[in-house]
Amino acid sequence: MAAVVRGVGYRLSIPRYLAAKALGRRLPTLYYGRLSNVGVITLPRRPLPGPDWVRLVPILAGICGSDLGTITGRNSPALSPLVSFPAVLGHEVVARVVEAGPQAGVAAGQRVVVNPFLPCQVRGLEPCPTCQRGETCMCENFDQGAFAPGMLLGFCRDLPGAWSEEFLAHRSQLFPAPAGLSDDRLVLVEPLAIALHAVLREPPGEGARVLVVGAGPIGLATIAALRLLELPVHVTVVAKYPLQEELARRFGADRVYRWRRGEAPAFRAAREVTGARILKPVLGRAVVSGGFDVTYDCVGSRASLDDALRVTRPGGRVVVAGAAGQIPQLDWTFVWSKGLRVVGSVGYELEQVGGRQVHTIQLAMELLEGRPDLPLEAMITHRFPLERYREALALSLGPQRREAVKVVFTGPAREDGAFGRP
Repeated sequence: MAAVVRGVGYRLSIPRYLAAKALGRRLPTLYYGRLSNVGVITLPRRPLPGPDWVRLVPILAGICGSDLGTITGRNSPALSPLVSFPAVLGHEVVARVVEAGPQAGVAAGQRVVVNPFLPCQVRGLEPCPTCQRGETCMCENFDQGAFAPGMLLGFCRDLPGAWSEEFLAHRSQLFPAPAGLSDDRLVLVEPLAIALHAVLREPPGEGARVLVVGAGPIGLATIAALRLLELPVHVTVVAKYPLQEELARRFGADRVYRWRRGEAPAFRAAREVTGARILKPVLGRAVVSGGFDVTYDCVGSRASLDDALRVTRPGGRVVVAGAAGQIPQLDWTFVWSKGLRVVGSVGYELEQVGGRQVHTIQLAMELLEGRPDLPLEAMITHRFPLERYREALALSLGPQRREAVKVVFTGPAREDGAFGRP
Protein backbone atom coordinates (compact mmCIF):
# COMPACT_ATOMS: atom_id res chain seq x y z
CA MET A 1 0.00 0.00 0.00
CA ALA A 2 1.18 3.56 -0.72
CA ALA A 3 3.14 5.26 2.06
CA VAL A 4 1.56 8.62 1.26
CA VAL A 5 -1.97 9.84 0.60
CA ARG A 6 -2.82 12.69 -1.72
CA GLY A 7 -5.79 14.99 -1.64
CA VAL A 8 -7.02 18.36 -2.82
CA GLY A 9 -6.83 20.84 -0.02
CA TYR A 10 -6.42 24.36 1.22
CA ARG A 11 -3.16 25.89 2.48
CA LEU A 12 -3.69 29.25 4.12
CA SER A 13 -1.43 31.98 2.75
CA ILE A 14 -2.70 35.39 3.86
CA PRO A 15 -1.44 37.23 0.72
CA ARG A 16 -3.15 34.65 -1.53
CA TYR A 17 -6.28 34.77 0.63
CA LEU A 18 -6.46 38.56 0.33
CA ALA A 19 -5.82 38.43 -3.43
CA ALA A 20 -8.62 35.89 -3.94
CA LYS A 21 -11.01 37.85 -1.74
CA ALA A 22 -10.29 41.15 -3.48
CA LEU A 23 -9.83 40.09 -7.11
CA GLY A 24 -11.28 36.60 -7.44
CA ARG A 25 -14.57 37.68 -9.00
CA ARG A 26 -12.64 39.23 -11.89
CA LEU A 27 -9.80 36.69 -11.93
CA PRO A 28 -11.39 33.44 -10.73
CA THR A 29 -8.19 31.46 -11.19
CA LEU A 30 -7.06 33.19 -7.99
CA TYR A 31 -9.55 30.88 -6.28
CA TYR A 32 -8.28 27.57 -7.66
CA GLY A 33 -5.32 28.13 -9.99
CA ARG A 34 -1.59 27.86 -9.36
CA LEU A 35 -1.52 31.17 -7.48
CA SER A 36 -4.37 30.14 -5.17
CA ASN A 37 -4.47 28.49 -1.76
CA VAL A 38 -5.93 25.33 -3.33
CA GLY A 39 -3.74 22.49 -4.53
CA VAL A 40 -2.63 18.91 -4.09
CA ILE A 41 -1.56 18.02 -0.55
CA THR A 42 0.54 14.93 0.12
CA LEU A 43 0.42 13.43 3.60
CA PRO A 44 1.99 10.37 5.25
CA ARG A 45 -0.39 7.42 5.39
CA ARG A 46 -1.40 7.20 9.03
CA PRO A 47 -2.33 4.08 10.98
CA LEU A 48 -5.81 3.85 12.44
CA PRO A 49 -5.91 6.10 15.55
CA GLY A 50 -7.62 3.36 17.57
CA PRO A 51 -9.60 0.11 17.47
CA ASP A 52 -12.84 1.97 16.78
CA TRP A 53 -11.58 3.74 13.65
CA VAL A 54 -11.79 2.86 9.95
CA ARG A 55 -9.99 3.69 6.73
CA LEU A 56 -12.29 4.73 3.89
CA VAL A 57 -11.97 5.20 0.14
CA PRO A 58 -14.38 7.76 -1.32
CA ILE A 59 -16.89 6.55 -3.89
CA LEU A 60 -18.43 9.98 -4.49
CA ALA A 61 -17.59 13.25 -2.74
CA GLY A 62 -19.51 16.47 -3.22
CA ILE A 63 -18.47 20.10 -3.47
CA CYS A 64 -20.31 22.03 -0.76
CA GLY A 65 -21.03 25.73 -0.45
CA SER A 66 -18.87 25.85 2.68
CA ASP A 67 -15.94 24.47 0.65
CA LEU A 68 -16.46 27.19 -1.93
CA GLY A 69 -16.82 29.82 0.81
CA THR A 70 -13.42 28.84 2.18
CA ILE A 71 -11.80 28.82 -1.25
CA THR A 72 -13.19 32.26 -2.17
CA GLY A 73 -12.63 33.86 1.24
CA ARG A 74 -16.34 34.57 1.69
CA ASN A 75 -16.69 32.62 4.93
CA SER A 76 -16.55 34.71 8.08
CA PRO A 77 -13.25 34.54 10.00
CA ALA A 78 -15.31 34.13 13.20
CA LEU A 79 -14.91 30.35 13.07
CA SER A 80 -11.17 30.42 12.29
CA PRO A 81 -10.25 29.19 15.81
CA LEU A 82 -12.21 26.01 14.97
CA VAL A 83 -10.33 25.12 11.78
CA SER A 84 -6.72 24.22 11.03
CA PHE A 85 -4.75 24.27 7.79
CA PRO A 86 -3.39 22.83 5.59
CA ALA A 87 -6.50 20.68 5.31
CA VAL A 88 -7.72 18.27 2.64
CA LEU A 89 -11.25 19.42 1.82
CA GLY A 90 -14.47 17.47 1.36
CA HIS A 91 -17.16 16.36 3.79
CA GLU A 92 -20.13 15.21 1.67
CA VAL A 93 -19.26 11.61 0.94
CA VAL A 94 -20.32 8.05 0.41
CA ALA A 95 -17.32 5.78 0.92
CA ARG A 96 -16.23 2.18 1.16
CA VAL A 97 -14.49 0.69 4.18
CA VAL A 98 -11.06 -0.72 3.29
CA GLU A 99 -9.72 -1.25 6.83
CA ALA A 100 -11.65 -1.53 10.07
CA GLY A 101 -10.47 -1.68 13.64
CA PRO A 102 -11.80 -4.55 15.78
CA GLN A 103 -14.27 -2.25 17.55
CA ALA A 104 -15.37 -0.25 14.51
CA GLY A 105 -18.72 -1.97 14.09
CA VAL A 106 -18.35 -2.25 10.31
CA ALA A 107 -16.42 -4.54 7.98
CA ALA A 108 -14.15 -4.01 5.01
CA GLY A 109 -16.17 -3.68 1.82
CA GLN A 110 -19.18 -1.95 3.40
CA ARG A 111 -20.51 1.31 1.98
CA VAL A 112 -21.07 4.04 4.54
CA VAL A 113 -22.29 7.61 4.74
CA VAL A 114 -20.09 9.69 7.03
CA ASN A 115 -21.13 12.30 9.58
CA PRO A 116 -18.16 14.65 9.09
CA PHE A 117 -18.41 16.57 12.39
CA LEU A 118 -15.59 16.06 14.90
CA PRO A 119 -17.14 16.41 18.38
CA CYS A 120 -15.99 15.14 21.78
CA GLN A 121 -16.41 11.42 21.09
CA VAL A 122 -14.22 11.60 17.98
CA ARG A 123 -11.64 13.65 19.87
CA GLY A 124 -11.37 11.21 22.76
CA LEU A 125 -13.00 13.55 25.28
CA GLU A 126 -15.78 13.19 27.81
CA PRO A 127 -18.92 14.67 26.25
CA CYS A 128 -19.44 18.38 26.76
CA PRO A 129 -22.94 19.59 27.78
CA THR A 130 -23.90 20.13 24.14
CA CYS A 131 -22.77 16.65 23.10
CA GLN A 132 -24.64 15.20 26.09
CA ARG A 133 -27.81 16.67 24.61
CA GLY A 134 -27.06 14.96 21.28
CA GLU A 135 -26.30 18.29 19.57
CA THR A 136 -22.84 17.20 18.48
CA CYS A 137 -22.68 19.61 15.53
CA MET A 138 -22.47 22.41 18.10
CA CYS A 139 -19.83 20.72 20.27
CA GLU A 140 -17.97 23.02 22.66
CA ASN A 141 -14.63 21.25 22.11
CA PHE A 142 -13.91 21.43 18.39
CA ASP A 143 -10.49 22.89 19.27
CA GLN A 144 -9.60 20.33 21.97
CA GLY A 145 -8.60 16.71 22.32
CA ALA A 146 -6.53 14.34 20.22
CA PHE A 147 -6.63 16.29 16.95
CA ALA A 148 -5.99 19.78 15.65
CA PRO A 149 -8.91 22.23 15.66
CA GLY A 150 -11.65 21.46 13.18
CA MET A 151 -15.43 21.37 13.29
CA LEU A 152 -15.62 18.70 10.62
CA LEU A 153 -13.64 16.60 8.17
CA GLY A 154 -12.18 18.81 5.49
CA PHE A 155 -11.34 21.62 7.91
CA CYS A 156 -8.97 19.77 10.25
CA ARG A 157 -5.24 19.46 9.61
CA ASP A 158 -5.01 16.04 11.30
CA LEU A 159 -8.06 14.38 9.71
CA PRO A 160 -8.14 14.85 5.93
CA GLY A 161 -11.47 15.13 4.19
CA ALA A 162 -13.00 13.22 1.31
CA TRP A 163 -11.35 15.01 -1.63
CA SER A 164 -8.63 12.44 -1.26
CA GLU A 165 -7.46 8.95 -2.08
CA GLU A 166 -8.51 7.78 1.38
CA PHE A 167 -9.42 9.17 4.79
CA LEU A 168 -10.07 8.08 8.38
CA ALA A 169 -13.27 8.17 10.42
CA HIS A 170 -14.41 7.19 13.90
CA ARG A 171 -17.07 4.56 14.51
CA SER A 172 -19.50 7.22 15.77
CA GLN A 173 -19.36 8.97 12.40
CA LEU A 174 -20.45 5.96 10.33
CA PHE A 175 -23.89 5.13 8.98
CA PRO A 176 -24.03 1.85 7.01
CA ALA A 177 -25.64 2.43 3.64
CA PRO A 178 -28.80 0.52 2.71
CA ALA A 179 -28.25 -1.79 -0.25
CA GLY A 180 -31.23 -0.28 -2.04
CA LEU A 181 -29.83 3.25 -2.23
CA SER A 182 -27.56 4.20 -5.12
CA ASP A 183 -24.26 5.97 -4.63
CA ASP A 184 -25.80 9.05 -6.26
CA ARG A 185 -28.53 9.24 -3.63
CA LEU A 186 -26.15 8.43 -0.79
CA VAL A 187 -23.70 11.25 -1.53
CA LEU A 188 -26.66 13.64 -1.14
CA VAL A 189 -27.68 12.28 2.27
CA GLU A 190 -25.48 14.82 4.09
CA PRO A 191 -27.02 17.94 2.49
CA LEU A 192 -30.47 16.35 2.77
CA ALA A 193 -29.86 15.79 6.50
CA ILE A 194 -28.97 19.48 6.87
CA ALA A 195 -32.29 20.39 5.28
CA LEU A 196 -34.25 17.84 7.31
CA HIS A 197 -32.77 19.20 10.52
CA ALA A 198 -33.65 22.77 9.55
CA VAL A 199 -37.26 21.75 8.84
CA LEU A 200 -37.55 19.73 12.04
CA ARG A 201 -36.21 22.62 14.12
CA GLU A 202 -39.17 24.74 13.00
CA PRO A 203 -41.71 22.43 11.37
CA PRO A 204 -44.55 24.31 9.66
CA GLY A 205 -48.06 23.52 10.80
CA GLU A 206 -50.79 22.00 8.68
CA GLY A 207 -51.80 24.30 5.85
CA ALA A 208 -48.84 26.64 6.40
CA ARG A 209 -47.56 28.73 3.53
CA VAL A 210 -43.83 28.06 3.35
CA LEU A 211 -41.21 30.00 1.40
CA VAL A 212 -37.82 28.53 0.48
CA VAL A 213 -35.38 31.27 -0.52
CA GLY A 214 -32.76 29.80 -2.82
CA ALA A 215 -32.80 26.69 -4.97
CA GLY A 216 -29.21 25.59 -4.76
CA PRO A 217 -28.43 22.23 -3.14
CA ILE A 218 -29.68 23.19 0.34
CA GLY A 219 -32.79 24.92 -0.99
CA LEU A 220 -33.65 21.95 -3.20
CA ALA A 221 -32.93 19.58 -0.32
CA THR A 222 -35.31 21.63 1.85
CA ILE A 223 -38.10 21.18 -0.68
CA ALA A 224 -37.33 17.46 -0.73
CA ALA A 225 -37.31 17.36 3.08
CA LEU A 226 -40.74 18.98 3.31
CA ARG A 227 -42.15 16.44 0.87
CA LEU A 228 -40.34 13.42 2.34
CA LEU A 229 -41.73 14.31 5.76
CA GLU A 230 -45.18 14.52 4.12
CA LEU A 231 -45.96 17.83 5.77
CA PRO A 232 -49.29 19.22 4.49
CA VAL A 233 -47.99 22.64 3.48
CA HIS A 234 -47.88 24.88 0.42
CA VAL A 235 -44.29 25.34 -0.74
CA THR A 236 -43.16 28.39 -2.69
CA VAL A 237 -39.57 28.71 -3.93
CA VAL A 238 -37.43 31.62 -5.08
CA ALA A 239 -34.95 30.29 -7.66
CA LYS A 240 -32.19 32.03 -9.60
CA TYR A 241 -31.66 29.87 -12.69
CA PRO A 242 -33.92 27.87 -15.04
CA LEU A 243 -32.37 24.54 -14.02
CA GLN A 244 -33.07 25.32 -10.38
CA GLU A 245 -36.67 26.10 -11.20
CA GLU A 246 -37.05 22.82 -13.07
CA LEU A 247 -35.63 20.78 -10.18
CA ALA A 248 -37.68 22.67 -7.59
CA ARG A 249 -40.85 21.66 -9.43
CA ARG A 250 -39.69 18.06 -9.75
CA PHE A 251 -39.01 17.93 -6.01
CA GLY A 252 -42.52 19.11 -5.18
CA ALA A 253 -42.65 22.92 -5.10
CA ASP A 254 -46.15 24.30 -5.61
CA ARG A 255 -44.95 27.64 -7.00
CA VAL A 256 -41.55 28.82 -8.21
CA TYR A 257 -40.57 32.44 -8.79
CA ARG A 258 -37.52 33.74 -10.62
CA TRP A 259 -36.14 37.21 -11.22
CA ARG A 260 -37.66 39.26 -13.96
CA ARG A 261 -37.87 42.97 -14.62
CA GLY A 262 -39.84 44.87 -12.03
CA GLU A 263 -40.99 43.34 -8.77
CA ALA A 264 -38.56 41.16 -6.81
CA PRO A 265 -39.60 37.47 -6.87
CA ALA A 266 -39.99 37.18 -3.09
CA PHE A 267 -42.33 40.18 -3.02
CA ARG A 268 -44.31 38.90 -5.98
CA ALA A 269 -44.58 35.50 -4.31
CA ALA A 270 -45.82 37.06 -1.05
CA ARG A 271 -48.44 39.08 -2.94
CA GLU A 272 -49.70 36.28 -5.18
CA VAL A 273 -49.47 33.31 -2.80
CA THR A 274 -50.36 34.84 0.56
CA GLY A 275 -52.35 37.92 -0.45
CA ALA A 276 -49.81 40.24 1.20
CA ARG A 277 -49.87 43.94 0.43
CA ILE A 278 -46.70 45.58 -0.86
CA LEU A 279 -46.14 49.03 0.61
CA LYS A 280 -43.68 51.69 -0.48
CA PRO A 281 -41.69 53.48 2.25
CA VAL A 282 -40.27 56.97 1.92
CA LEU A 283 -36.85 55.46 1.21
CA GLY A 284 -35.59 51.97 0.53
CA ARG A 285 -37.09 48.64 -0.47
CA ALA A 286 -40.73 47.68 -0.30
CA VAL A 287 -42.40 46.73 2.96
CA VAL A 288 -44.70 43.71 3.07
CA SER A 289 -47.92 43.60 5.07
CA GLY A 290 -48.72 39.91 5.61
CA GLY A 291 -46.58 37.17 4.12
CA PHE A 292 -45.41 33.59 4.64
CA ASP A 293 -45.81 31.59 7.84
CA VAL A 294 -42.33 30.04 7.72
CA THR A 295 -39.39 31.08 5.55
CA TYR A 296 -36.27 28.94 5.11
CA ASP A 297 -33.34 31.06 3.97
CA CYS A 298 -31.07 28.60 2.16
CA VAL A 299 -28.59 31.14 0.80
CA GLY A 300 -27.33 33.20 3.74
CA SER A 301 -26.59 36.39 1.80
CA ARG A 302 -27.61 39.93 2.64
CA ALA A 303 -30.17 39.90 -0.18
CA SER A 304 -31.70 36.54 0.81
CA LEU A 305 -31.94 37.43 4.51
CA ASP A 306 -33.40 40.83 3.69
CA ASP A 307 -36.07 39.14 1.57
CA ALA A 308 -36.78 36.56 4.26
CA LEU A 309 -37.30 39.15 7.00
CA ARG A 310 -39.53 41.31 4.80
CA VAL A 311 -41.85 38.65 3.37
CA THR A 312 -42.49 36.60 6.53
CA ARG A 313 -45.79 37.48 8.23
CA PRO A 314 -46.01 39.05 11.70
CA GLY A 315 -45.34 36.38 14.29
CA GLY A 316 -43.84 34.11 11.62
CA ARG A 317 -40.57 32.22 11.65
CA VAL A 318 -37.36 32.58 9.66
CA VAL A 319 -34.95 29.63 9.67
CA VAL A 320 -31.38 30.45 8.61
CA ALA A 321 -30.15 27.27 6.92
CA GLY A 322 -27.68 28.97 4.59
CA ALA A 323 -24.20 29.63 5.96
CA ALA A 324 -24.64 33.34 6.61
CA GLY A 325 -21.52 35.24 7.62
CA GLN A 326 -20.82 38.93 7.99
CA ILE A 327 -23.90 40.77 6.68
CA PRO A 328 -23.39 44.52 6.31
CA GLN A 329 -26.35 46.90 6.04
CA LEU A 330 -29.03 44.35 6.87
CA ASP A 331 -32.19 46.04 8.15
CA TRP A 332 -33.34 44.21 11.29
CA THR A 333 -36.42 46.40 11.75
CA PHE A 334 -38.80 43.60 10.81
CA VAL A 335 -37.47 41.20 13.46
CA TRP A 336 -38.86 43.34 16.29
CA SER A 337 -41.63 45.18 14.45
CA LYS A 338 -43.18 41.89 13.26
CA GLY A 339 -42.17 39.83 16.28
CA LEU A 340 -40.37 37.34 14.07
CA ARG A 341 -38.70 34.25 15.45
CA VAL A 342 -35.30 33.90 13.74
CA VAL A 343 -33.67 30.48 14.24
CA GLY A 344 -30.29 29.23 13.10
CA SER A 345 -29.73 25.64 12.04
CA VAL A 346 -26.49 23.71 11.61
CA GLY A 347 -25.78 20.13 10.72
CA TYR A 348 -27.87 17.28 12.09
CA GLU A 349 -28.50 15.56 15.40
CA LEU A 350 -30.77 13.17 17.26
CA GLU A 351 -34.33 14.01 16.25
CA GLN A 352 -37.68 13.14 17.79
CA VAL A 353 -39.79 11.90 14.89
CA GLY A 354 -42.89 9.74 15.01
CA GLY A 355 -42.46 8.96 18.68
CA ARG A 356 -38.87 7.74 18.34
CA GLN A 357 -35.38 9.16 18.52
CA VAL A 358 -33.38 8.88 15.31
CA HIS A 359 -30.30 10.60 13.93
CA THR A 360 -31.03 12.91 11.01
CA ILE A 361 -28.64 11.06 8.69
CA GLN A 362 -30.33 7.73 9.43
CA LEU A 363 -33.74 9.36 8.95
CA ALA A 364 -32.64 10.78 5.59
CA MET A 365 -31.67 7.34 4.31
CA GLU A 366 -34.91 5.78 5.55
CA LEU A 367 -37.01 8.48 3.90
CA LEU A 368 -35.13 8.11 0.61
CA GLU A 369 -35.65 4.35 0.69
CA GLY A 370 -39.37 4.90 1.07
CA ARG A 371 -39.60 7.40 -1.79
CA PRO A 372 -37.71 6.06 -4.80
CA ASP A 373 -39.92 8.31 -6.94
CA LEU A 374 -38.41 11.52 -5.51
CA PRO A 375 -35.42 12.09 -7.85
CA LEU A 376 -32.98 13.65 -5.40
CA GLU A 377 -30.07 12.37 -7.49
CA ALA A 378 -31.12 14.75 -10.28
CA MET A 379 -29.25 17.42 -8.31
CA ILE A 380 -25.97 15.87 -9.46
CA THR A 381 -25.29 17.72 -12.68
CA HIS A 382 -21.54 17.18 -13.15
CA ARG A 383 -18.90 14.60 -12.21
CA PHE A 384 -15.14 14.93 -12.28
CA PRO A 385 -12.26 12.66 -11.31
CA LEU A 386 -10.31 14.30 -8.51
CA GLU A 387 -7.31 15.06 -10.71
CA ARG A 388 -9.57 17.50 -12.62
CA TYR A 389 -10.38 19.48 -9.50
CA ARG A 390 -9.53 22.80 -11.15
CA GLU A 391 -12.15 22.19 -13.85
CA ALA A 392 -14.70 21.25 -11.20
CA LEU A 393 -14.02 24.40 -9.19
CA ALA A 394 -14.02 26.58 -12.31
CA LEU A 395 -17.47 25.24 -13.15
CA SER A 396 -18.72 25.76 -9.59
CA LEU A 397 -17.42 29.33 -9.32
CA GLY A 398 -17.51 30.66 -12.88
CA PRO A 399 -20.25 31.88 -15.21
CA GLN A 400 -21.27 28.30 -16.07
CA ARG A 401 -22.43 27.70 -12.50
CA ARG A 402 -25.98 28.43 -13.64
CA GLU A 403 -25.85 24.99 -15.31
CA ALA A 404 -24.46 23.27 -12.21
CA VAL A 405 -26.28 22.30 -9.02
CA LYS A 406 -24.25 19.61 -7.28
CA VAL A 407 -20.77 18.84 -8.62
CA VAL A 408 -19.16 15.64 -7.32
CA PHE A 409 -15.80 13.94 -7.50
CA THR A 410 -15.84 10.31 -8.56
CA GLY A 411 -13.84 7.75 -6.63
CA PRO A 412 -10.31 7.93 -5.27
CA ALA A 413 -7.71 9.77 -7.32
CA ARG A 414 -5.72 7.80 -9.84
CA GLU A 415 -2.11 6.95 -9.14
CA ASP A 416 -1.03 8.60 -12.36
CA GLY A 417 -1.94 11.66 -14.39
CA ALA A 418 -2.52 15.30 -13.53
CA PHE A 419 -3.45 14.72 -9.90
CA GLY A 420 0.18 14.08 -9.06
CA ARG A 421 1.26 17.55 -10.12
CA PRO A 422 0.92 20.53 -7.75
